[in-house]
Formats: sequence, C-alpha cells, structure tokens
Amino acid sequence: METKQTEKENEITRKELGFENGECWSAIVTGKSRAGGVSLWWREGLQVTVMSGSLNHIDSKIDEDTYGTWRFLGIYGWPEGSEKWLTWELLRSLAGQWEGPWLCGGDLNQVLTEAEKEGGNRPSVTEMWLFNDCLLDRGVQDLGFQGYKYTWDNSRGQGGFIEERMDRFVGSDAWSDKFQDARVLHLDKRRSNHRPIICDSLGEEDVDPAWGRSFRFDPIWAKHGDCAHLIQQAWQQGGMNDICSKLQQCREQLGNGAWRPFRTSNF
Repeated sequence: METKQTEKENEITRKELGFENGECWSAIVTGKSRAGGVSLWWREGLQVTVMSGSLNHIDSKIDEDTYGTWRFLGIYGWPEGSEKWLTWELLRSLAGQWEGPWLCGGDLNQVLTEAEKEGGNRPSVTEMWLFNDCLLDRGVQDLGFQGYKYTWDNSRGQGGFIEERMDRFVGSDAWSDKFQDARVLHLDKRRSNHRPIICDSLGEEDVDPAWGRSFRFDPIWAKHGDCAHLIQQAWQQGGMNDICSKLQQCREQLGNGAWRPFRTSNF
C-alpha cells in the first residue's frame, strides 16, 4: 500500500492492526512529500521473504504448505505522465525474474480503458496502450473486481469531479489456476480519496463492501424532492420513541445511493 507515513508512523499503525511483520519504504525520510512510499505487512505463520524494495515497489516471495511458492509484487506507479513508462519497465523487469505464479497489486496510477475514467479530459491513448502492452508482454491479466467501479477520485465535489480505476490486482495464468476462487473487492473509502481494495485469494473472506463507511449528509441532497419524503418515511419506520432507531433508518435510506441524482465524493 502507499503509506503517506514516516517509517515510525507506519510501524505504529502496523502493530495497532495486529500485523507482526512488515517492511516499509517511506518517501518522507527522503525529504519528499507524503505522497508515495510503499509498505507490506503480514501475520505470524505466513512465510514471506522480501526480495527487493523501493519507493515504488516491494517484491516478495510467499511460501505456503498448501499452495506452494508464488510471488507478490506491490506497486506504486509513477503518477506523472512523462514518468509512467518507469512503472511498466519496473513491472517487466521484476516479472521477468520469476517463472512461477505471481500476483501484482497496488495503485498503478493508470487506467486500462476509457471506461475506467469518469469526468475530466479523456485518458491518454498512448498511456493506456503502454499499460495494456506491458500486461500482455508479461502474460498477466486484470483480475476484475466486485464493488464500486472507480477506486480514486479528486475530492472536488460537483465542480470538476473526476473518478478513475487506478488501483487493481493483476495475476499470471499460473496464479489464477492456483487460486481459482480468488476475487477482488472494492471497499468503501473513508478518509482517503482511494478505496481500499482486497484480493481474497481463496474467496472465503466475509467482507462487507461497506467496510469503513462513514455516513455524512450532503446538503445538496436537500435540493432533490425525494430527499424530504425519504427522511419522513424513514422517521416513521423507526421506533415510536427510539431516536437511535429513527436515525438508523434515515442513514440506511439516504445511504442507498440508487435514488440520488447528484454525484458526490462521500461514498
């Protein structure tokens, strides 16, 4: 994951979340901004060997009794258009060092197709072609997803709002054959402008896509006629004198984005 933390902050967060082991490359110690940097955490009992790392990648080998040995490559792609070729060269180089099953995931800072971007200028055809060519060259494919389509937005509300699918997992055919029930989940974001994404390799995790959801009422909703009706209906469905039940009903009704005609960045 992209850390946006110092190595000390990252270590504290890792321990608070119950991960016994981890490696971190922080951009902050190099004098750069909080953007960038990568971190990989794992729990006790999983055999992980970190092969190499930088501010833009962590290459690791995973050894499992049941599934054997495979590689995981975490990537933070260069965000600037003039430097994105560095991401694909890094991916080609590291993938070329391993012939077995491998998985790659992270914020690649690039869309694969025009359909993966909403708002703003059209994505660069050249940059999309280079990304697709890299995946084809290394024999990997996008693993798809369940959940909301886009993983990042520019947090600008109604004015100039842009969404893109910049975070993803891709895997080799050998990895997909080994983990045939694998699925990628896009969860709800909370404080970041990126949605957390999970690759559930065995398809067994009981994960609520609303993980981390923080409900906030957007004043722009009040401009729509259905809003007042939904609140009134939800209030009546709550308990007679139970204010918490009434508020929960309102949250559930308004939290269902199907009725809202306005796009916001809160959900």
